[in-house]
Amino acid sequence: MTQAIPPTITQVRELDLSDDRHRLAQAARAGVQHRIRRGAYVSTASWAGLHADARYRLRCLAESEAKRTRPILSHWSAAVVHGIPVIGDWPPHVHRLVERASGGRSRNAVVAHPTSLDSVETVEVDGMLVTSVARTIVDLAGAGSFISAVTSADYALQRRRKNRVRASDLRAAFDAAMPVRATARIERVLEFATELTDSPAESVSRVNMYVSGFVMPSLQSEFFDAQGFIGAVDFDWPQLNHVGEVDGRHKYIKDEYLNGRTPGEVVYEEKLREDRLRALPKKVTRWDWHCALDPQRLRAHLLRAGIPLRRR
Repeated sequence: MTQAIPPTITQVRELDLSDDRHRLAQAARAGVQHRIRRGAYVSTASWAGLHADARYRLRCLAESEAKRTRPILSHWSAAVVHGIPVIGDWPPHVHRLVERASGGRSRNAVVAHPTSLDSVETVEVDGMLVTSVARTIVDLAGAGSFISAVTSADYALQRRRKNRVRASDLRAAFDAAMPVRATARIERVLEFATELTDSPAESVSRVNMYVSGFVMPSLQSEFFDAQGFIGAVDFDWPQLNHVGEVDGRHKYIKDEYLNGRTPGEVVYEEKLREDRLRALPKKVTRWDWHCALDPQRLRAHLLRAGIPLRRR
């Protein structure tokens, strides 16, 4: 999600010579240097080669390095450092926690969130001080959209992830953060989140199924035939003999999903797997990331496939 080795940031601090500041400002006006924040620059060529996640992470790194006392990055800023996915664009500001009694304010593209710092679990990642994964999920649940917060929480809980957190960890972080605003919103995210999704596409699909009023499926149901194990499906409506699969692009292009196979081999294996499911017999409905993300499009797709709505 983020680059392992970020570009070198040139920081201009108050004690630096004014001609250095002037030289970098001239280079920025000439298009040679890109200004990340006040007093922090990176080469324009390096900036142009970064995707959105890496650019936002670099801004957080610049903010962290600019302070004599490292800030505690939080919310979306902690998420990008941890590699936690969010839905939508990264925010235009860096987010940090400040002591509730300190009177810290938001300024210079930095949003300050008052809290009791004694209750905050922090970790150091690549020289940055950030809230723990569990606290980050709680903060996102209170401040972000439901669909994005669930996607982030599902990722943190994923049972196959090496450094996964557990539902009890999220609850403990929630209790430690009290009192907080948006308590009901956080509760809703923590109740809905699950360890049984394996991708953001599955999380987004599940949220949009719920808000659209569909009968909710079982997750990661395993199927077998005379040949043995077929696989675990993303979504299963056993009462309908109907399974659903959402396909993200990563399955066909990222090394961790390919496992040494070519994209063509993955497509062929998926076809064989689907044929075996249909022979059980199961109806199989598939959709892609763009359909998952658009609730109206997903609703129409699932209704055409015969997935019923919940009775009121």
